[in-house]
Amino acid sequence: MAEGRSFIKWAGGKTRYAAQLVAAAPAYTGRYWEPFMGSAAVFFELRPAKAVLSDANPELVACFQAVAADPEAVMARLDAMPNTPEEFALVRRQDPGALDDIGRAARVIYLNKTAFRGLWRVNRRGGFNVPYGAYDRPYYRRETLLEASNALACADVRLCDFADALREAAAGDWVFLDPPYLPEGGFADFKRYTAGQFRDADHERLAAQMREASDRGVLLTMTNSDTDATRSIYAGFTMTRMATRRDINLRAAARASSDLVVTNY
Repeated sequence: MAEGRSFIKWAGGKTRYAAQLVAAAPAYTGRYWEPFMGSAAVFFELRPAKAVLSDANPELVACFQAVAADPEAVMARLDAMPNTPEEFALVRRQDPGALDDIGRAARVIYLNKTAFRGLWRVNRRGGFNVPYGAYDRPYYRRETLLEASNALACADVRLCDFADALREAAAGDWVFLDPPYLPEGGFADFKRYTAGQFRDADHERLAAQMREASDRGVLLTMTNSDTDATRSIYAGFTMTRMATRRDINLRAAARASSDLVVTNY
C-alpha cells in the first residue's frame, strides 16, 4: 500500500496526527465517514475500503471530486497558472460558479499553495480574502495527486451538512469528526471556511447528532479544543488529551498545545 497523503494543506488539518488517530481507531465493520473533510488526512492515512467524505465548503468538495475523476486534467490546468502576484489576484477574484469542474479544482489547489499560510478564508459573501503568500513551491507532486485520486475511487464525496452524514451513518460505521474548534482565543478562533460561520450553537447541534448516532451503534471520534466549553457541550463521551502543535499561530511559544479526542468507545 502506498503511503497515504493529502494533496492539500488545510488549517486545522490532521496530517501530522493522522497516523496516531488511525492507530487508535475502533474496530469498525462498516463504512468510514469524515463529515468535516478538510484535507481528509485521516482518510488518506486509513485508506478504507468504503468511505463517505463530505464538507459544507462547495469549492473543497468540487476540488476533491475533480481530482478523483480526472487528476491529469487538474495538473495540466495548474501547469498553466504562473505563481505571480498578478495571477494570484486574478484567480482570487474569479467567480467559481463561472468555472468548469477542472477550473474550480485548479483554483482551490492554486490558492491553497500560494495564499498566505495556505489558509482558506472567505468573507460573508463567500469571497476568498487571504493575501498572496509569495511561496516558491510546487502546486502539486504528481505521485501524491495520482495516489490521492486512486484512494478517492472508493469514496463518495458529497456537499452536505454534518448532520446529514451523521443521520445516515449506520451501526458499525466509524465517523471521524474534525469540526472548526471551539475558540481558545487569538488565532485559534478561526471558523470562516465557508460564508456561514461555525458557532457555539453548531457545536450543540453536533453534540446532539453525535449522541443520536452513538445510540444507534455508530462509532465516533472527534477532535476539538481542550476547553471547559468543549468538555461541557460534549459531556458523556470519553475524552483524552493529545499533544499538538498550532502552526497557524504566529508566536512560536504559543504553538505547543493539546487537543481533546472525544470518543464513544
